[in-house]
Amino acid sequence: MAKKASAIKMPALRTLFYNSNNLSSTGWTDAGKINIIRDLAAVNRHNMTHTSSKGVPYVLRCAVTTSCKPVGGQTYNQMFGEDENLVQVAEIVHASNSWVTRNAFVKAHAARENMFKQQGVLKSERGAYSRTIRPTWTAAPDTFLTPLKGTGSGGSAYDMGTWDYSALESEASSMSHMRLIGDDSIPSVYLDSRKQISADSNSDSDSTDQPVDTNLLRNLLSPTLGVSAKSDEVTALARDEQDNPPYSLDNDGDHTDPVLAGRHFVGARAGLTHTAVYDIPMGIFAIWGLNCFSDAGSNQTIGMNIKVEVLGIYEM
Repeated sequence: MAKKASAIKMPALRTLFYNSNNLSSTGWTDAGKINIIRDLAAVNRHNMTHTSSKGVPYVLRCAVTTSCKPVGGQTYNQMFGEDENLVQVAEIVHASNSWVTRNAFVKAHAARENMFKQQGVLKSERGAYSRTIRPTWTAAPDTFLTPLKGTGSGGSAYDMGTWDYSALESEASSMSHMRLIGDDSIPSVYLDSRKQISADSNSDSDSTDQPVDTNLLRNLLSPTLGVSAKSDEVTALARDEQDNPPYSLDNDGDHTDPVLAGRHFVGARAGLTHTAVYDIPMGIFAIWGLNCFSDAGSNQTIGMNIKVEVLGIYEM
């Protein structure tokens, strides 16, 4: 059963509108990535955070609506200006709402706090908005869509402010942008930090992506930032029988990739809008889009409108 999405105080302005990137009729296109937390902070003029003060990720329950983009400048304005047979498809993807994501950011928060502590940096000396982790999606950093305000026909983009992303630094390695998904993400680094499967395990899985004994999070959680070793407080359970897990042990695979949360269809034959509710970890998600036709069609690039309404916020 889903958690009740009312544990965290809601911002006053919580409905956001976007224009997607252009799409394609010949293949899937990056329709855009959305950082809801960043955008709520901009439109409400006060800080919003991706996690609690202890690093527990927030999950945003949102109603996401996709609709076709009206086309002006014609003899008459058209809802489908490029082709009346156009149907738009949107896939919504976000990070896994699982123990891996939760534990990864709790541990990363502790590592980041210890990084500052061991360097003698007081909280009063840190930036006003650096008390919690600000992740990006998968790049360093990503480019996110900008929400629209009600000036000009069709809306215009908010001016926004500066949104600084969080980083980690140790003697042995560093991470310039803390990523939410992907092979170099915080969940991936967290899985790398977990203790090796014991040598006498009967597990059939023995890939090169097994957990490693030392990594960035381990270094930052040690008393001397990686100068001396420290056992990880997260250890594997003792195994005394067959150890084949019902999931992949690849640290850069299923558990660090985004989940496919939904698929929207918008068009004359599928309805002019499509709304679905998602529980979005950290308030960051991406959309893949596609233009397709009931006839042969052609390569049309019109994008879509996106509406995000935040219904609730709760800790993972």
